[in-house]
Amino acid sequence: MPGLLELDRFSQADLDRWNSLSQDLDELHAILYSGVEPQRQRHHAELIAALRSVPCAPMNFAGWVRMVTLRYADAPLSAAGSLKNFGGRFNIGADVDNAIRSPWPALYIASDQETAYREKFGMAKDDRIDGLSAEELTLTPGGSYSAVRLDGHLELVFDLAQKGALEPFCKVLRKISLPVEAIRLQKRLKIPGPPAMIRSAARLIQETLVVNWRILPAQFGNPAVSQILAGLILDAGYEAIRYPSTKSDGECVAVFPHRLASDASFVMMADDAPASVRHTRLDLSTTDDLCGWGVLPSYLRPATA
Repeated sequence: MPGLLELDRFSQADLDRWNSLSQDLDELHAILYSGVEPQRQRHHAELIAALRSVPCAPMNFAGWVRMVTLRYADAPLSAAGSLKNFGGRFNIGADVDNAIRSPWPALYIASDQETAYREKFGMAKDDRIDGLSAEELTLTPGGSYSAVRLDGHLELVFDLAQKGALEPFCKVLRKISLPVEAIRLQKRLKIPGPPAMIRSAARLIQETLVVNWRILPAQFGNPAVSQILAGLILDAGYEAIRYPSTKSDGECVAVFPHRLASDASFVMMADDAPASVRHTRLDLSTTDDLCGWGVLPSYLRPATA
């Protein structure tokens, strides 16, 4: 019965070594986040200035799509769901235990229905379900979700796909050094690959758009690279982040409802809504209702919520 004897294959020394390596890995990731944060704060003004230096054009959009779980179909413009669990790619949720920043909401929308579907259900570009592609699935009636078409205008959008957008930012990042203890741990763990510190725009984009961004929040309780970047983009005064989908050839936008800066900025339902939908438009007059702060414990909510 090999199953009963499995543990006999490992000595106590093996178990102790694995436990030590696990502790080293936890310590390394703690240093890479909390240990580097003082340097990020020291260069905060430069990082913000670098982000603000990027030319920014207002964004008009029509017929973009948001997939909404049927249970929440009466509030299709609410960002409350983004505050739960680990949050989203560009916002921190309630369960990112070690986050220095408090959670903030984001409304995620996509350029077309296929992209919205793939992003919501985590379908990679070539994935099929029951023999159907995402394109075919979007034509299938029924299902426990709603596809909501949206129109809008956003004044201050940081476009990650804009050529050179992150170069000034990375120039400042290169002033931040890897702590000596992190170097020691990385060598002891024999971690292959590039250095832990991100210094180039190409590497930053790669880490920001990694498919499984949840690894750091789930395994180590630290924000993902994309969430740290988004926090700084928020500090720079942007209302939204535009980025290429990791699941299709389409685009996505993460809108930060609590940071709408102009009466000109809005997101609205493109089609007539059921009478049960209270808010069909996100703008400065409705942002307090649509941020969703109420899903957070009181100690995580902003003082004004």
